Amino acid sequence: MTNSRYLLLFALFVGISSAFGTHSAPTTSTSSKRFAPISRSKQTHPQPPRSSQSRLVQLVASDSLEGGGAFYSSSESTKFFPKTAKDIQFIREALLDNVMFTNLPKETLEMLIRAFEKTFVTRDQAIVTQGDSVEGDYVYMVARGECTVFVDGKVVPEPYGTLKARAIFGEMGVLYNQTRAATVQSKSDSVALFRVNGDTFKSVLNQLTLSFEDDPQLMDKIDQAINQVSGTKSLYGGDIISTFKSPRLWLWGRWEGTILQHNCKTVALTMTVSLIFILITRRITDPTWSIGFAPDKSHPYIARLEIIRRLWSYQMSLTTFILTFFLNQAYAFWQEVLGIARRIQGRLNDFHLLIATSCRRNPDGSLTRESEQLMDDVGATSRLFHALFWASCARRFSVLRTPKGMERMATRGLMTSRQLRVLQQLDVPDNQKHNACLEWMMIRAWQGIDDGTLRDDASFSQRLLDQMCTLRATYATIGDKLSCRMPLPYTHFVQILVDGFIFLSPFALYADLGVFSIFGVGVLTLFYTGLLDRTFCSWCTVM
Repeated sequence: MTNSRYLLLFALFVGISSAFGTHSAPTTSTSSKRFAPISRSKQTHPQPPRSSQSRLVQLVASDSLEGGGAFYSSSESTKFFPKTAKDIQFIREALLDNVMFTNLPKETLEMLIRAFEKTFVTRDQAIVTQGDSVEGDYVYMVARGECTVFVDGKVVPEPYGTLKARAIFGEMGVLYNQTRAATVQSKSDSVALFRVNGDTFKSVLNQLTLSFEDDPQLMDKIDQAINQVSGTKSLYGGDIISTFKSPRLWLWGRWEGTILQHNCKTVALTMTVSLIFILITRRITDPTWSIGFAPDKSHPYIARLEIIRRLWSYQMSLTTFILTFFLNQAYAFWQEVLGIARRIQGRLNDFHLLIATSCRRNPDGSLTRESEQLMDDVGATSRLFHALFWASCARRFSVLRTPKGMERMATRGLMTSRQLRVLQQLDVPDNQKHNACLEWMMIRAWQGIDDGTLRDDASFSQRLLDQMCTLRATYATIGDKLSCRMPLPYTHFVQILVDGFIFLSPFALYADLGVFSIFGVGVLTLFYTGLLDRTFCSWCTVM
C-alpha cells in the first residue's frame, strides 16, 4: 500500500531545441523542403562502382573532390557533394564545436562533412516548421546570416532565439524521428545554409545513434528535465506552480497531478481488502441481515467488531490531529523555500539590471554589438547556473548534473563545449559545479570593463561584487533549509499511524455500514493517504 504512493511522486519542469532538435516555432506557409537549392547546372552523374569501405573513406577524406557535381558512396542512399576547402574547414570546425560530434572517428566525421550540400534562403522564409514531420527532411547548419527560432508563434528568448553562423539545428528531431518542435525562419536578407539529408545523417552517424539508444529511458528523463529548465512553458507545460482555475466543472475533470491519480492504486487495494473481508464474513457466519442492510449488532461476530471500531475511532482523532499539523509544517517549509527561490531570481535580476544599464550604447540609445554579445553571454551563463543549481537541490533534476546529463545539455545548446570541458575537469562535488557559472559571469563582466563595453569605475565594480556575494549567500540558505527538514523518526511515525488507521477501516466500518463500508474505506483512504502524500510532496519537490 505504501509502495504505490512513491512510484507516482514525479514532477516534470520548459525547451528550446528543435533548433537544437526540440525547438518549435511560428507557422508559415513555406515548408522546409521548398526553399531553393544552390544554383548549379543540372548534370547527371553515374554511380561509381561499389568498392570497399576503406576505399570510400580514402576518397572522402581527400581534398580532390572540390568542384564538380555530386557523387554517391558505395551505398546508394549516401550522396556526397563537392565543396571548396574553405567550406570543408568551416563545416569541420562547426561540427567539432558541438559536443555531439567531438568523439566521432575522423573517417566518420569526414564522411559527414562530404554529405552536406549548400543552399540559400531569403528573408522570412521558414526553414523548418513546428509540427512538420522529419521524414525526408534535413539537418541544417548556418553558414552565413542569422535565423530566428519560434515556439508556438513566439520568439524564443535570447540567446536561444537567434541562430548565427556555425549553429546546427534539427539534428535531434531527425535522430529521434520526432516532429519539428520549433520553427526556424531566416532573419537576414540572404541566409546561406549547409544541409544533410536526415537518412544520410543517421546512416553516417550509426555509431552516434547507437550511443543515444544505449539507455533511452535515461535520455528521455534528461530531455524532460532540460525541456523544463530551458523555459519553453507553452510547449512543455513547465510552470513551477500550476495556475489555479476555479470553475467547478474544470476541477472535476482534472486527472493529471491530482490526488485521485496519485492514490488510485492504494484506494483500489483497500477497497479490495474490504470486499474480501465482507465475503469471508458472510461465509463463516450465519448472517441474519440482507446484504444491502446494516449488520445486526446483536450478532456475536458483529459484537466482537465493536472493540475494533472503538479502537479505530480513538486512532482517527489522533491521526487527524497529527496529520493536519504535519501538513501545516510541510506547507510552511515549502513556502520558505519558495521565498528563497524568488530571492535568488531577484538577485540575478539585480545583477542583470546593473549590466544592462551600464553597457555602452550607440548615439541613438541602442546597444552596441559588443554590449549585446556581453548581455547574451551573461544571460546564457545565468540560465546554466539555474539549471545546475536546481539539479543540485531537486531530485527530479539531479540527472542533469550527471556526466550524460551535462553532455546532453551541451548538445541541446544550454552550455558550450568549452564550458562542458571545464565542468568535467573541475575537482569539486557534482552538487557544487554551479558555482563556476557565477565565476564566469563575473569574469565576463570584468572583460567588459577592460574592453570598454561596461563603464569603468570603482563603485560599479563594487556593486557587481556585492550583488554576486548576496546571490551566493541567498542560494546557500537552500541547503540549510534542506538539512533541517522534518526528522525521519517523526515522518516514520506519521506514516505508520496513517497506514494503521487505513488498515483497520474495513473491520471498523463494517458493523455500521455493511457492504457500503467498501465505499467508506475508499473515501477515507483517498483523504488520509492523499493528505500524507501531498505532505511528502511538499518535502520532495525541493529535495
